[in-house]
This record gives sequence, C-alpha cells and structure tokens, in this order.
Amino acid sequence: MLLLIYCIFMHPSLPRLLKLQQMDQKIFESRQFLVRIPREIEQVQKQLKAEQELVSRYKKELLQIELSIKELEEEIAGIKSKINQYKLQQLSTRKNEEYQALSHQIVSAESKVSALEDKILELLDKKEMLSKTFKEQESKFHRFSDEINGKIENLLIQKKMLEKNLDQLLEERKNYASGFDQQLLQNYQRIAAAKPGSAIVPVTEESCGGCHMKMTKQTYLKVKSSEELVFCEYCGRILFFPQ
Repeated sequence: MLLLIYCIFMHPSLPRLLKLQQMDQKIFESRQFLVRIPREIEQVQKQLKAEQELVSRYKKELLQIELSIKELEEEIAGIKSKINQYKLQQLSTRKNEEYQALSHQIVSAESKVSALEDKILELLDKKEMLSKTFKEQESKFHRFSDEINGKIENLLIQKKMLEKNLDQLLEERKNYASGFDQQLLQNYQRIAAAKPGSAIVPVTEESCGGCHMKMTKQTYLKVKSSEELVFCEYCGRILFFPQ
C-alpha cells in the first residue's frame, strides 16, 4: 500500500526500482541468515565440546586416583612382605642386638604402612566425591548433547529451506531485472552494492533519508518535481519525495 502511494508522486522508473530493492533486501536478509547458521552450529558444537572435555577431565582424574591407590596398595604389600621377613628373622636370631634392630625395622615399616593406608583413605574419599561429580557431569553432557544435536538438526533444516527460498528469489530477481534499462540497472546495482537495502531512500525534512545530510534547495525541488532521477550529493543514493 505504501509503495502504491509513493508511486503517484515519483519518477516513472522509481516504482520498479523500489520493487527491485525490496527483492534485493529479501535476498540480502536470506544470505545473512545463511551466513549465521554455520556460525551458530560451530558455536553450539564448541559448547558441546567443552562439556565433553570436562567429562573427559573428570574421568582422567578418576583413573589417576585409581592408579595411585593401586600403586600405594602394591607398596604396602611390599612393606608387609618385608615385615614378615623381619619377624621370621627375629625367630631365628639369638642375638639381642639383632632382635632389637629387627624390631625397630618392623615398627618403622608398620608406621609407613599406616601412613600409606591413610593416604589411600584420603584418595578413596576424593574418589567418592569425584565419582559423584563425574556422574552428574556425564548425565548433564548427555542431556546437553541431545539438546545440541536437536538444535543442529533444526538449523540444518532451516538452512535447506533458506537455500531453496534464496534460489527462488534469485530467479525471480533475474527475470524481473531483465526488463530494466541496462544503464539504469547498473547505476542502481552500483549504489546497492555499497548500501544494501537503502540504495533508494525518501527525502525527510529536506534531508537524505539515507545519510541524513540536508540537501540544497535546488536538489529538493528536483526530487519533488519527479521529472528526473535525483541522486544525493553526499552519499549518491537515489532520492524520491514521499507523500
């Protein structure tokens, strides 16, 4: 409706150019959406990867704790084996000094065993807490993974629809532009390339509707007369006078 009102008070070429600009704006917006979709997919994939890396980190820490516990248990077993050897040596010795020395070694070894067992208990407590955190994070990751995969699937469907729609828009634009004077079309396309969606703008309060610079009285009257196409002296946009 707005375009029809404008048509009554403008140069004969402008209605068709405005329609072409509307088509170009739709094409521009479709392309912008298509550019954003791969970025959105990349962004959510990074988020998913971060969650996965956190799960892997917790799992690695758990495995390291289990390895440390196993090493401590092996060390304790080795010390206990020596304790048994010391006790057997005590039974076979007849010298009091040797007996006392072996007793001292047994006490020292048992003290080491106790200290190592305390370390194992600490690690077991840490393992229990970390296991809980790991399970929570793993569950969160699986839920997040389902959500992200669903979002990616929707984005890909949207991308396919936009590509199809863009192909249709481009074909329509090609057919529509074929009826234009080539010089006029080239002038418009040159401006539109630098100023997408605003190559043709209305005059507002004697100023360009694009760059908002105030025009000369002569330019203003030319636009109002609608006898020729008028270009903004500052930004080069095509101007028309709205009513």
